[in-house]
This record gives sequence, C-alpha cells and structure tokens, in this order.
Amino acid sequence: MFLLPLSVVLGILAGDLASGQDAPEDSDQALIAQVQRSVTTIRVQGRDGEEIGIGTGFMIDDEGLVATNFHVINEGRPFTVQASDGTMLPVKSVEASDVNSDLALIRVDVSRHPVPALELVSDDRSAQGLRVLAFGNPLGLQNSVVEGIVSARREMQGRELLQLAMPIEQGNSGGPLVDLDGRVHGIINMKSAIDDNLGFAIPAAQLLSLQQHPNPVLIDRWVRLARMNPQSWKSVNGATWQQRGGRITASGTGAGFGGRSLLLSQTDVPERPFEVAVMVRLDRESGAAGLVFHSDGQDKHYGFYPSAGRLRLTCFRGPSVFSWQVLDEVSSEHYLPGQWNHLKVRIEKDRILCFVNGHLVIESADAQLDRGSAGLAKFRDTEAEFKQFEVGRELSDPSLSDSAKQWLAKLEVPEVDIDQIGAEQIHQLGTSGDLASREIIRKARLLEKQAARLRQLADDVRRAEPIEQLRHLEDLESDQRLLRGALLIARLDHPDVNIQAYCDRVDAMSEEISTRIDSDADAVDKRKHLHQYLFEENGYHGSRSEYYHPANSHLNRVIDDREGLPITLSILYIELAQRLGIDVRGIGLPGHFIVGQVIDADRTDLIDVFDRGELLMRADAERIVLMHVGRGLREEDLQANSTTEILTRVLNNLIGIAGRNEDLEGMLRYSDGLVALNPELPEYRLMRAQLRGMTGRAAAAIDDVDWMLEHQPPGADLGAAKRLRSALRSRQSLTTD
Repeated sequence: MFLLPLSVVLGILAGDLASGQDAPEDSDQALIAQVQRSVTTIRVQGRDGEEIGIGTGFMIDDEGLVATNFHVINEGRPFTVQASDGTMLPVKSVEASDVNSDLALIRVDVSRHPVPALELVSDDRSAQGLRVLAFGNPLGLQNSVVEGIVSARREMQGRELLQLAMPIEQGNSGGPLVDLDGRVHGIINMKSAIDDNLGFAIPAAQLLSLQQHPNPVLIDRWVRLARMNPQSWKSVNGATWQQRGGRITASGTGAGFGGRSLLLSQTDVPERPFEVAVMVRLDRESGAAGLVFHSDGQDKHYGFYPSAGRLRLTCFRGPSVFSWQVLDEVSSEHYLPGQWNHLKVRIEKDRILCFVNGHLVIESADAQLDRGSAGLAKFRDTEAEFKQFEVGRELSDPSLSDSAKQWLAKLEVPEVDIDQIGAEQIHQLGTSGDLASREIIRKARLLEKQAARLRQLADDVRRAEPIEQLRHLEDLESDQRLLRGALLIARLDHPDVNIQAYCDRVDAMSEEISTRIDSDADAVDKRKHLHQYLFEENGYHGSRSEYYHPANSHLNRVIDDREGLPITLSILYIELAQRLGIDVRGIGLPGHFIVGQVIDADRTDLIDVFDRGELLMRADAERIVLMHVGRGLREEDLQANSTTEILTRVLNNLIGIAGRNEDLEGMLRYSDGLVALNPELPEYRLMRAQLRGMTGRAAAAIDDVDWMLEHQPPGADLGAAKRLRSALRSRQSLTTD
C-alpha cells in the first residue's frame, strides 16, 4: 500500500516534484503545514458509547464550517471534532447534510481557537493528470498525507466523482484533496474494491452547492441517542443522564457542590406518608449516588445514598459546603458492594425511614424541608446505574415467594472454610502425594461447572416471565399485542425494560402528533403529519452503519435511539398510525419489511419506513424481492402480516445475529420466544431442543422432544426427534456416571 507519512511526502516534494518547479523546499513544507492546520479529526460513538469510527474533515470558512462525508458522522450519532494540534472544537450544529451526495457540513465553535479555512475550487480545473495530495487519518493514523494524481472524472451511480491514482483507506474519508497550491479540488469519499491504489473523491463544486443550501440541525437534536424524556425527567446541574433498556445511567461530573447532579421525576409526589424507591449500582464504592426527595428543583433537597460503602442521609440546604448537613451515616451488612441494591425512603409526618434491601438502616426526625420533587442524584465523577424508580403511597419490597425459597434451599452448597486449613492439615493431605492435589483440582472443576450451570439457571429464570407473557399474548386485546409483544422480546435480553413506560411513551407521541391534525384531515394529511414528526423533527431512520446490532431489533432501543431495522421501525409506525386513526398494516416482503396504508378499497400505498417513509411503487417492491430472493413479486408477498408473523420475524432476525456471533445462549433465548409464539410448529421446538442440549440443559431438551413425540404435530421429523432423544439420554447417563 502506497501510504506515506508526512516526512516522506515532504521529501518527495523537496526532491522529484520540486525539480520541475520554481518553488524551493521550504515553500513545499509550508504548503503541507498550511493545509494540515485546516484538517480536523472526527470520532464517532456507537450505540453503546464505544468509538465506532474515525474520519477526517477540513475547514472551509473562517467561522467554523467543517466539511466531511455524511457517512463519517453517521445519522444521529454523537461525534467530536478535533483540530490538528489536538484542541477539541465544540460542535454547534450539523449545518447541512445530504445522504445522496454523501456530504455534510458541521458548524464548530472556533471563537477561542481559530482554524484557517481552505479555498474550494469552484470550476472544472480538476483535470486529468493533476497532481494532488490527500490529507486524513487512514486506519486511525492521524495527520497522514498521500500523493497521487487525478486519473479521470467519472459518473458512478448517478454521481460525478474524481477517480484518483492513490491509496485510500478507512479514516481518509472526508479529508481534503488539494493541488500543489493548497486549493481543494475534492473531498475523499471511498476506496476502490478492485485496487488498493485507486480511490475516489467528490468534486468540491458539490460542497459549494451544499453550502449555499443549508438545512441546519442543532447538535442537541442531531445527537438523539438515549436522551431522557423531558416530559418524565428534569436534569439539574449538568452531568450526563441517559436511559436505555429500562436503565438510567449517570456519568460525568455535575456542576453542583461535590460534583452534585440531580435527575428529578416529573411525577407528582403524594401527600405524606409516601415512599420513594430505586435500584442502584455504582461503578466503584468510593462514589455516591442514590435517591433525593423534598427537592426545590435547585440546591435544596434530602438525599439517601451509598457513599464510600456506607449509607448516608443528608440534607442539602443550598449550593455550598456550609449548607450541607450529614444527618446520619451507617454501615450495613445488608448493603451489597458492587451489586444492585434496593434503596427506599418512607416519608411520614414526623420522621424519615431509610431502607436498603428491605432492612431499616436510618431513622431521622429532621424536618428542615417538608415538600418538593423526588428523583435521583449522583456526586463527583461517579458512574451509576438506576432502575425501577418508583414514587407512591406504599411501595412493596422485592421478596422471594415461598416456592422459590424452597427451590433455592435445594441449591445450597455446604461451605468449607479453606482459610482455616493450616500447615498440619496440608501436611496430612500431602502424605498422599499427587493424588490429594489432583482430587482437590477435580472438586474445584466440579464447583466451577456447577457455578456455570447456576448462571445458566439464573438466566433461564430471568426470562421465564416474559416468555410466559408471550405465550399468553393472545389473551390481550388485539390492539395491544404487537407493541407489548415487541417489548417482551426486548426483555429477553434486557429484563429491566419497563413495558408500561414504553407503552405510555408511544401514547404520548401519538397525542403530540394528534394535536397538529385537523379534525377533517384525510388519510394522506394524517400521514404527512406522522412523517414530519417521526422523520423530520425526531430523526427516526434506518440503521445502516450498525445494521446487525441487536439493539435494532429491541423496540425500546429503537424508540430511545431513533434508529432500527425495517421491521422494528415499522412496528412503531404501525402503533402510532393506529392511534391516529390511520389504517396501516405490516407487509413482510422477502428481505425487507415495509408497511401498507389502506387509503380506500382500491388503493393501498406502500411505505418504506426504513427509508424515512418513502412511498414505493409496485415496481420498487418487485425490485426489492428480485434483489433479495431472485424471483418476481407474488401477490402473497403483499399480504398483511399477523402480529404473530411480525414478532416471529423479529425473533428470527435476532437468531440470525446471534448465530453470526456464535452465541448459543442468545439463540436459545430467542428460540424460547419462538416456541412461546408458535407452540404447534415443530421446527422451532426441535431447534430449541437442540440448543438446550448443546448448552447443557439435557432435561429441558428431553421435555421438548417428548412433547413432539406425544403430540406428533404435522410436519414434525419424528425420526430426528427420536435420535436426538437417544443422544440426550446418553449424555445424561455419562454426566451421572
């Protein structure tokens, strides 16, 4: 690969290239140094906060306008912009973007750190044979330069591109293509799949056109991932509060005293007595995070939280250390360091009762504050997780049922205090030589195996409730099944998903849209308002950069992150349309899920929700089917799918993702869901039996096989079931022996 570091390029310019020009060596060095000052590094975060990409940008005006490729920043992703000297440039907005031309303009704040702009070439002077330099961060190697020539101007997929004779790698995208006078002729776009020393750039004239037609989006609207719902929560004193999968996470340092930051619930607090509760887990026990109550929305409130491994009740009467009073601080054996802990505060007329994991640890008669909001707090640079926040007159504590206690008693393992084994005992064991050592190792391996199986059992128990609810989905009203079913599928991976909260969220979204719709609006007018809300104002879109991320199949994450697969975006679309009185049905084309809006008896409009609600013609549907399965469109392809068919397709997508990752436990979770939804289909039950057997759950696998042999459902391969049963029995006997 012909990739040159800056020093080598300087040498080339000073030697061979300079020999045919009048410019001295120092002018060549000045050229590269000048361009480098205008080049920026762009880093993009993924669904889970990890860095998923690095690209390049460059300044095109003196007021902080950075040009790059659209695919570099991705849609709705958090990203940072860094100057060539390492200075971070605060991002203000995405000034303009065009998916089709793959261009984006970012507005950054350069008031404290001016960055020089590069000149764009506005005509067709990018002639064949022009010598050019490409600047960027190929493969994450910052401040790299590569030399080449413009070998042709070509039209590809309806776009004019500059074909380059130079190597282009991941990280070069978005970088400037400059001539030897430092003028920008293009923006690096992609590498060739045919030759490593071949790349392409978008002509600079297209950037000028985009600059003249901006469509600015402020960065706080562009970055939409996991934002807290402002109708439910109010953040005070900064820090970063996010919500995913039913969990709230807090990170960063708050602006209040001690790095304090609050997240206040917008739920009305009852009159006393009332209770506030939450599950909390800290990243490290030196931190502090927990409950607040009687908050005035600013600096006054009570707090009950773990701090440095102890439980603390505090009264904050203002913003400074002088207004902070620790009312009580205790150690408790009931607090579990590093794990989830249930905190609860009961506020009565004349006392405050504080509980951890169901046990009273602090009682106080303090009465300095007597009313206000309730919510969550974090301090210093603590990273904390919260779930199951509640406010109510009387809240129940988590507890085991009697039958669960009986079963768990059977799992008790006699404890051996190995620390009490002294030198004499070791000597006695040593008289048997290697035999005693090998026997101890055998017992250790047996305990490790039992521990692994116990973790499996914990996972099985954790998903038992959502599986049971999927099994009885038909008991719900027909208009509740799709939304709740999709959220139950998400609970297979995220047990903390609050289904009712997301149902309420969808209701609130539909209510917001309905306020804009006239009472006499027809079906098409209603659809326009739905599209404006979903795609233009809130940026819901198809996930292209991380298409196979499991989050795209979890409806809660799709609602939070505002991106997903065609089918999960369509589920949300269907649910909102249903609440707005729009007749929409899901249509599972082979390889691509769309929806159909019934306008009248003779007209159904096809809509691609994945592509921002684009209307499809029948020819488009034919093209989709041909591309994915290599055949023509059939009338049955356009038939509306049932709720069970839609949810089954979601689970099959998840099984495919888990299969690619060789995740047998994940495949088993989703096969549990498939059997719950399709109990009579033998292929799903046989698949689950095989997965149960492969993951060491022989008894449960035999249960599936016995069901098949007893019920003999149509299409069942009973021979395969019998062979599997025999193999499972053999494995059981070997394990027992």
